[in-house]
Amino acid sequence: MAEQVTYRVSHETRYDYSRPVLTSHQLAHLAPRQTAWQRLRTHQVKIDPEPRDCSAGKDYFGNSVLSFALDMSHETLTVLAESIVEVDSQVLNQTEASVNWEVAASRPLTGTTDLEVELYRTCSPMVPFLEEARLYAKPSFQPMRPWLDAMIELTRRIRSDFVYDPKATTVTTRVEDVLKNRRGVCQDFAHLMISCLRSLGMPARYVSGYVLNLAPAGATPLVGADASHAWVAGHCPGLGWVAFDPTNGKLANLEFVTLGWGREFSDVTPLRGVVLGSAAQALTVAVRVESL
Repeated sequence: MAEQVTYRVSHETRYDYSRPVLTSHQLAHLAPRQTAWQRLRTHQVKIDPEPRDCSAGKDYFGNSVLSFALDMSHETLTVLAESIVEVDSQVLNQTEASVNWEVAASRPLTGTTDLEVELYRTCSPMVPFLEEARLYAKPSFQPMRPWLDAMIELTRRIRSDFVYDPKATTVTTRVEDVLKNRRGVCQDFAHLMISCLRSLGMPARYVSGYVLNLAPAGATPLVGADASHAWVAGHCPGLGWVAFDPTNGKLANLEFVTLGWGREFSDVTPLRGVVLGSAAQALTVAVRVESL
């Protein structure tokens, strides 16, 4: 029987405005996704001030989304999402044979195309095809090398070659600049790895979620805990989608809670929206993941 862990996840987002704003329209990706390895047991969202218009649904990628609108004057907005999630182990035998990476990079014959895979082989606004990214990835993807071996090496290389620095980038930083400066956060490293893979012809998607901040005595906690986290899933014929965390240089497994996925960060932002007013805003985010 596969190993399983149950988590309680709390994600609070607070906006403080320098003066009252009149209206606010927001779109939230805050409900962990139901998958073959993850089950959402309970989920609730508390919004203050309470919105008069609120609706839940699915986006293009199959993620749960919540949209809401505030049509009264307010100086703060707090959104608290609380969930209980069960996660199964997805450990792969790293010595298990996988096809050569060239097979994953080849497009299927017409008539056998899986659009759920091909969607993530093309470039997107924040993750372009880049020759620099292809050249960076190429040493890991030597001819006829098994896909899983090459993916694990690329994941570890990014962890080794780049510095985690929250002050080095913003949500709009380009992959080219991350490659040049060798600094960034989980979003940047996920975009970089996806650009590497897509530039070599392989499908890869951006995964948003959380990682447990728990380490044995003397060990280093995973980077990206206490905030929303991002990693990458690559597709290999015969293995399907496999998740890799370039920020921590490892396969994504039991410590990870998946919120959703898309082509890039902008597809699965935890909370985004527009407000009517001329106020400046201060954003505070607090995330807690605890094992039950």
